[in-house]
Amino acid sequence: MLPNRFKMLTVLMAALIAGQVSAAGGGAGDMKQPKEVGKVLRKHQRYSEEEIKNERARLAAVGERVNQIFTLLGGETALQKGQAGTALAAYMLMLERTKSPEVAERALEMAVSLNAFEQAEMIYQKWRQIEPIPCEAQKRAGWLWNVLREGGNQHLDGLEEVLAQSDDMQKRRIFLLLAQAAVQQDGLAQKASKAVRHTALEYGHMPEAAVADAVFSLQVREKDKAIAALQRLSKLDAEILPPTFIALRLTARQYPEILDGFFQQTDTRNLSSAWQEMEIMNLVSLRRPDDAYKRLKVLLETNPNADLYIQAAILAANRKEDISVIDGYVEKAYGRGMEEQRSRVALTAAMMYADRRDYTKVRQWLKKVSAPEYLFDKGVSAVVATLELDGAKAALRQIREVRKLPEQQGRYFMADNLSKVQLFALSKLPDAREALRGLDKIIEKPPAGSNTELQAEALVQRSVVYDRLGKRKKMISDLERAFRLAPDNAQIMNNLGYSLLSDSKRLDEGFALLQTAYQINPDDIAVNDSIGWAYYLKGDAESALPYLWYSFENDPGPEVAAHLGEVLWALGERDLAVDVWTQAVHLTGDKKIWRETLKRYGITLPELSRKPRK
Repeated sequence: MLPNRFKMLTVLMAALIAGQVSAAGGGAGDMKQPKEVGKVLRKHQRYSEEEIKNERARLAAVGERVNQIFTLLGGETALQKGQAGTALAAYMLMLERTKSPEVAERALEMAVSLNAFEQAEMIYQKWRQIEPIPCEAQKRAGWLWNVLREGGNQHLDGLEEVLAQSDDMQKRRIFLLLAQAAVQQDGLAQKASKAVRHTALEYGHMPEAAVADAVFSLQVREKDKAIAALQRLSKLDAEILPPTFIALRLTARQYPEILDGFFQQTDTRNLSSAWQEMEIMNLVSLRRPDDAYKRLKVLLETNPNADLYIQAAILAANRKEDISVIDGYVEKAYGRGMEEQRSRVALTAAMMYADRRDYTKVRQWLKKVSAPEYLFDKGVSAVVATLELDGAKAALRQIREVRKLPEQQGRYFMADNLSKVQLFALSKLPDAREALRGLDKIIEKPPAGSNTELQAEALVQRSVVYDRLGKRKKMISDLERAFRLAPDNAQIMNNLGYSLLSDSKRLDEGFALLQTAYQINPDDIAVNDSIGWAYYLKGDAESALPYLWYSFENDPGPEVAAHLGEVLWALGERDLAVDVWTQAVHLTGDKKIWRETLKRYGITLPELSRKPRK
């Protein structure tokens, strides 16, 4: 969600630009001239006073039209960038200025697509005031509004008539809005799926109609009809446009078995690489990575393109294949790609190496990112590498440079991601007092446009600094405050829950938080370590073991090794406990808890020459 103040600032900037254009278009004609100069000009000019007046009026109208175009263009640009609130505000502003039915229709469509029903009602009532005798556009918009609002026309009475009176662009929008409504309104698909399917087949040349058919069929679990609609869609939209992608993402998330049925019944070798990628992604969502990997290899034999090699590299990394296998896929993807693909390959490789904590390789791959659409992503990734290799001060300096980029949004990272990296870097400053000053400033006076999530993250990072200083009460206080700001954030639940485990009076409270965090994110390494440790502290070492093994196998660190070793020791597996503790000698990370554990158990580890555990 974009910050409210930033939204308002954007609207004001759009209005300011429009105002400047208007002044440039019509202001010159209103300037007063000296009387003598005016007489000479009138004496020699070819136009009458009436013609001059009309020309000034025409120029003023042109200026006003340019004003409107710039404001509406600003709204559409904001919508494309994901700044939905800004876009809607721009259209509502223009409706007030122009009283235009076209602007009203677009504003109403935008409002309902954003679930801004209160604003939609305001727009519709304003339109009715502007145009008491409704035109076709108002009738069409009124019909849509009646369908999309809660408790409205769920049988879609009049759908064929509305479509018949609409042009192609309006038909496409209607189908997409109906698809959205089917997801948001309980019961709509059950009552209207037949009507939508009938009309969707009538407009079989439109991908949007197939999208609506697929979504309505999915919602009522009509598998065969949904698969048929997806097959039509795959022929109509080879490259997967945004509406198609959203429909497929919905299918993969809620009905992956139906999407799997579509791919089983469809020869994807004849489809574009975009659809082939979607097949692989669906297999992954079904938790069938081995099947995905196997299918991907078959597709690569017939269609060895860059996009599929990128997928292969990501899958190989998730399967923890040898780095040489991953490198092989990445190099093939880079060698076959165009500029955009090469940049995407390089950025993907950088992120995979970051996951392996090989930040030297991260930098090497980031140097190959050149496509403009990935420059912000490159900047954020470079800051993370700098933080790990050169320290927090260098990272903070680099953040200032990234903020100078013309685009503060990439394909993978947003401005909020950069702000979170900044908070993390502040918490890592060697001088704890300097770290607190930087974080205090952000918490006490949040930057213009910041949201509660960012403020909660600032509190989390300050709690880390308080932990370094041994100020436990302040650490807990910050985490509790962060939890109030972001009560659904699993990371904050984990941090607070784990911190409460050391207080016997709040052990159960901490355990409850960790259980909720685990339900939200059961694959998170830190959450598994925390809940495993909580079980152990509650006297249940056997229940603790699988959680801690999961954390240690997926991302071994000194603290996880300390916890796992202690649980193994308690279960009588002392040799295995010592082996786990020994492996932590070579692991990177904070070893304070590990050292304390070894000291408590009287374990002295010999100097080892064996390589660290992978």
